[in-house]
Amino acid sequence: MTAAPTTDTPLRPDRVTVAPFDFRATGAIAKELVRRLELLHEVFSRALGNELSNALRSLVRIELMSVDQVSYDEYVRSAPNPTVLCSMATPPLAGTVLVEMSTQMALNLVDRLLGGNGASTVVRRPTALETSIIEDLLQMFVEPVRQTLEPLIEVEPALGGIEYNPHFLQAANPSDTMTILSFSLSIVQGVRAEGLLTVAYPPPVVDAITERADAAVADDRLPALEAGIPDSPVAERLVDAPVTLRVELRPTAVAAAQIVELRPGDVLTLDHRVDEEVVGRVAEMEILRGRIGRNGKNLALQLTQWSAR
Repeated sequence: MTAAPTTDTPLRPDRVTVAPFDFRATGAIAKELVRRLELLHEVFSRALGNELSNALRSLVRIELMSVDQVSYDEYVRSAPNPTVLCSMATPPLAGTVLVEMSTQMALNLVDRLLGGNGASTVVRRPTALETSIIEDLLQMFVEPVRQTLEPLIEVEPALGGIEYNPHFLQAANPSDTMTILSFSLSIVQGVRAEGLLTVAYPPPVVDAITERADAAVADDRLPALEAGIPDSPVAERLVDAPVTLRVELRPTAVAAAQIVELRPGDVLTLDHRVDEEVVGRVAEMEILRGRIGRNGKNLALQLTQWSAR
């Protein structure tokens, strides 16, 4: 029997590179998911901005900054203490959506609602009275979340409890992958204030968004959303929105002295010929041309050209 060959060359530690690896890391988020979330949350930014602007009577801007995926444990550990962290159920979807806002921004909003100018305050835990007002503020997030998901799935969001210590809220397993959307919240009137707002979606909600978005591609709902025409009650009501149609004759120059001397029964000679077309406009856009006349006892317009696009 021959012995196995051996080597006298020792293993050199300086050639070994060891790097830490987190097995809970989710890796890079798919670009397709980022694009879909960005499109959906344009609705969220507008709706929440309008809600807060109406409540504060000041212009509030909400802008999406980034989309990331981290474990729930990492999300909780990265949140400051104290912070305003609220849970939101979205039946029929499983899982809990989390809304997080800096305590300083929450206190700034409370001060404005109570008639103040939103001057900066020290970071502290809100009082019981301030907590009740913060609950009313967070209630404004419910409808924007519903409108955001509505093009893909109908949900009935319901606000849960508020925690100021993020470690006390057990909304998911530590290893669950949360999709985090970070928004900048800025108030541009009065004392300028800026803060960070995050919305964290659990895996069941993200999976439902992905599944419904894939189905929406087949029936053209997602392309319509990308074109800026969301499949929502607002879009449906646009077809019934009243607009003012203005019919214009050729302009006629009249002396100011003649206008002053006008009396009921006087007749003005216009530069518009009887056989000449009139122009129909909505706002400043020309949409039609036609000839004026009568239909029985009513004035009427006979359409000769339709130019609306």
